[in-house]
Amino acid sequence: MQLREHEFFVRGVREPVRRMLIDDRWVDMWIPDVTPSGLIVAHDGQNVFDDRAATHHQTWDAARAAVRAALRVGVAPPAVVGVWNGSTAQHPHRRGYELAPQKLMTAAMQVDPRLADWFDPRQMCGDEYQAQVADVIVPHAMQMIGREVPVAMMGASMGALATLYALGERPELYGCGLSFSVHWPFAGDALVDALIDHLPAPGDVRVWMQNGTNGLDASYAPFQRRAESRLASRGYVHGRDYVSRVLRRSGHNERSWARRLPDAIEWWLRRV
Repeated sequence: MQLREHEFFVRGVREPVRRMLIDDRWVDMWIPDVTPSGLIVAHDGQNVFDDRAATHHQTWDAARAAVRAALRVGVAPPAVVGVWNGSTAQHPHRRGYELAPQKLMTAAMQVDPRLADWFDPRQMCGDEYQAQVADVIVPHAMQMIGREVPVAMMGASMGALATLYALGERPELYGCGLSFSVHWPFAGDALVDALIDHLPAPGDVRVWMQNGTNGLDASYAPFQRRAESRLASRGYVHGRDYVSRVLRRSGHNERSWARRLPDAIEWWLRRV
């Protein structure tokens, strides 16, 4: 599809989604027609609203999820900004280099052998990506909203790793992370320990984690149990500081993640 700045409409909401180029990155932004209760920053923005741009022509249906969650809580919907990843036909692995938790990926950490044919640690640019999101895109969104509002980040797979990483990097900005199908096998137990230990003290941030049982998610359970145990050892309390759920008969795709996105947003909004 040809990319250009424009507005388009999605089902279930009245307000348009605005597609814009911020610096060198495409961003899709939906803002409700009332003052938002917060702002959700979503990785892989291609897949957040527009099924024409989405990788598998499936989306998170994020605007409608925000409205549904807000109705349950009795607050205004949060705005949602979808930050496109940088993968292109010429650079198909750019997404992985952007979403990898750069500072935590030490030389001693063994990356999944299935990725060895393309993953070069020297090409990681996760910190540059995180800085662009936090220092350029979020302020631009706040300017469009017209006031400062609480911020949550959401992502799936590698985007879930980037979400957890962001909570540790900038807890003063992101109060909650909504992480779906956390791709722990990227570097296994060592990555689980590093990411959980990188989080700030309990009470500073909250974490929603959800995995499925099919496809790639079928291998996640042992890593997720390790993450939960390590969170508990750090004083995180299930239900208050974090949630970890398994959605059975769901897989590693936008349709599965969209099914529980309203629940995740509701959990965040009830303590904003």
